[in-house]
Amino acid sequence: MKFTVFTPKTKPLLGIDIGTTFIKAVLLAPGKQPSEWQCQGIACELIPTSAFKERDILDFDSIVITLKQIMLKLSLKQQATVIAVSGSAVISKMIRMPKQLNDLHLEEHIHIEADSLIPYQLEHVYWDFERVPQRSTHSHFDNVLLTVAHKQLVDNRMTVVREAGLKPVIVDTELDALENLVLFNNDHRNSEDATIHVGNELMHIIVVKNNQVLYSKEHQFGINSLLQDIALTQQCSVTEILNKLSQNELNPQWQTDVLPIFYAQLTQQILRVFQLMQDTLDIDSPQRLQLCGGVGMLPNITQLLSQALELEVNLLDPTTHISISDKVSSEQLEACKPMLCIATGLALRNSCDGIH
Repeated sequence: MKFTVFTPKTKPLLGIDIGTTFIKAVLLAPGKQPSEWQCQGIACELIPTSAFKERDILDFDSIVITLKQIMLKLSLKQQATVIAVSGSAVISKMIRMPKQLNDLHLEEHIHIEADSLIPYQLEHVYWDFERVPQRSTHSHFDNVLLTVAHKQLVDNRMTVVREAGLKPVIVDTELDALENLVLFNNDHRNSEDATIHVGNELMHIIVVKNNQVLYSKEHQFGINSLLQDIALTQQCSVTEILNKLSQNELNPQWQTDVLPIFYAQLTQQILRVFQLMQDTLDIDSPQRLQLCGGVGMLPNITQLLSQALELEVNLLDPTTHISISDKVSSEQLEACKPMLCIATGLALRNSCDGIH
């Protein structure tokens, strides 16, 4: 399917990142120039941990209620919205197709070869593709990124967004949304720079050089293990832990008891990812790391990772090149910036091509 509901770049767009612990939302309005955007609203709302099982929605009502709370806070009605999917039900793979095929013929070609390209029956999935620029211009083939998402995963998110009174116009993947933000913020450095987003269950990594994505992948690792360990030591539920953390009311003993173990696990995961990337591609190890997601809210995270990885580590600021409306609370924005990166990447979409 394709969503072509409004003319691109004419109205504000709401990016909603429906995570398994928080729903994050960013409202961006386009400026006069193509690269100008203004943030007109943000929200970050906790949802019950029982609302999801892995990435599948179990409690639709709690998600709808939380979305309605976000709409109320941002004074929105029937807002054009971009949502994202991720996880094991989403597959991205690079395929090679003859260069002379136009988009229509390329789509027909993928249909013909669907049995070998897509591990599901076509009637059970939405899919989309895009051509990926190549360094060599002499090849007779194009690299084409094929993205496939199980219909149930997409439809469930579409359902809760619509029931909340919003108008979904684009369905993206979390990895593509993060890539969109990274390229928007990129300063064309002539070195390999990595961006790592660590959420509750997933870790996304993107490596960019000269405004070109060299590596992009999703891994099963998140801060859920840390939350579980804190809940065990504090003898309360994960939901209570999240509430206390967000209000800065949690006994700080957890920073001594369990945080060092998680930092060691995170460092090991990042080193493994870097090694896998170097084994797969003939590129240098990243010289700079930008960190975002829920992990960016942990104390002293950049300093500790910088020492452990022996490279420059900073938190990714999603609003670096975005002006901020007076309606946005500066305190709230500063408090949750690392968690808003995927939502911002979604709201930055300037086309209405969604998952087929």
